[in-house]
Amino acid sequence: MKCDKCGVNKLSNEFPPRALSDSCEHAALHCIRCVLSHVEQHGKCSQCESQVSQDSTRLRRCYNQLKALFPVYEPTCVPPPETTTGQKDYVSVAMLNGDNTNVQLKPSMTVARLREIVKENLGVPTQSQQLIYNGTEMKEFTDDKAAATLGHYKVLPTTTIYVRRLLFSAPENNLNKVVFDLHWGYPSTGRDFLDATAIIFSGTELIDYLDYRKLSHESLRHSGDRMDDRARTGHHFMNVDLQQVPSSFTHIFFTLSSWQSPTIAKFPNPSLRFYEESDPDTMLCEDTITRVNHSQAIVMCWLSRNKGKWCVYSAGRASNGNSEDYEPLYETITDIIANGL
Repeated sequence: MKCDKCGVNKLSNEFPPRALSDSCEHAALHCIRCVLSHVEQHGKCSQCESQVSQDSTRLRRCYNQLKALFPVYEPTCVPPPETTTGQKDYVSVAMLNGDNTNVQLKPSMTVARLREIVKENLGVPTQSQQLIYNGTEMKEFTDDKAAATLGHYKVLPTTTIYVRRLLFSAPENNLNKVVFDLHWGYPSTGRDFLDATAIIFSGTELIDYLDYRKLSHESLRHSGDRMDDRARTGHHFMNVDLQQVPSSFTHIFFTLSSWQSPTIAKFPNPSLRFYEESDPDTMLCEDTITRVNHSQAIVMCWLSRNKGKWCVYSAGRASNGNSEDYEPLYETITDIIANGL
């Protein structure tokens, strides 16, 4: 897509995901760099000249997106500075839920060995791991079938390798109608609600959302509240007709957020069950978030296409935001996508 301002062809995620203000009633035809440059100079939208505050949440999202797309790294073609005798370099290996481990950085270490360390230290089975560095998935073998190493991927000290945890994958034509059962335990004080929301993106561009106020959207359907007082468990069911999901939908994120409570901390075991609509007793995958902090919401998982397959990934990412203001959740999700996760 060509930017109408600078005339350079750009990727879709190099354009703002949303208009900068409610006064902007146009598609995003200027790239993020042009938009930010214009706002910095004039304090206005580059397309319609609407006033844009420097404190705007949407403007901050654009800065975060640009930073994620074009991080600044030290050049890798020069030798690293000499270190004190015995000093060791480390790289952080982190999951979206906040779990992480430090690994001594050895350029000769193979990706296969790193997977074993992730299994040992973070408890993620090797077959469920997808290691992401600088937005690129780290494979065990190079194109010429040699064992890939950290040096092959130019991993630098004090940087981060992310672990994307795969819960389920299947060829696109093998699945039809599926259900995401998002559920939670009642707090000790009695019956209370969380809100499940499906948030739809095309690249880093927000498309739409589905929640208790908006129960259907093309290929998705929201059940509303389904409370089981005997089991002391609340459910929201998200039905997805995979064969009807538009190709422009690259990611569908599923979140739980607090409704009346200021945080989700008092709700035990926010969980996911994923199954085919025609066979609700056979789980395709399950996931329970064990680390629940004092945030308003948690990104439970997401659905996306990857090389001809439908994939469900675990997130467990804490976030602010709820049905009164989804903007912080949009920021969290945009950050996940922009980092190649």
